[in-house]
Amino acid sequence: MQDSIFTKIIKGEIPGEVIYRDETCFVILTIQPLTEGHMLVIPHEQTDSLWDVDQQVYAHLFDVAKQMQTKLKNAYPSYERVGLLVEGFGVPHAHIHVLGFHEPLEPTIQKHVEWKTGTNSPVMSSDTLRTVAEKLRAE
Repeated sequence: MQDSIFTKIIKGEIPGEVIYRDETCFVILTIQPLTEGHMLVIPHEQTDSLWDVDQQVYAHLFDVAKQMQTKLKNAYPSYERVGLLVEGFGVPHAHIHVLGFHEPLEPTIQKHVEWKTGTNSPVMSSDTLRTVAEKLRAE
């Protein structure tokens, strides 16, 4: 299997803002966030589907996601909710999205689509990512 973009990040071949790392998984900011602080919890072992991940790794990923929820809520107290998404498209490497919400999912996604298809760059700058990562790592 060819290395995913996530595998390349954890190997240090391409940059990524790592928020957390342990022997099983790591957490990075996504470069196309639905909301500020949108993180991805990713197992080190590249497995295409979350449903195919070892049960212990699966449970650990959700434990880490819960820890990241706390970081996100502390860093962004204005978020009404912090949620999780698992959609399985985009990158063939299991991962869990952890993100904050000011409003329900549907309008959040609509704003994201408008941002991605508008005149602004659909990728956050490395400076912005670094600032957000420092804020989250401080929690």
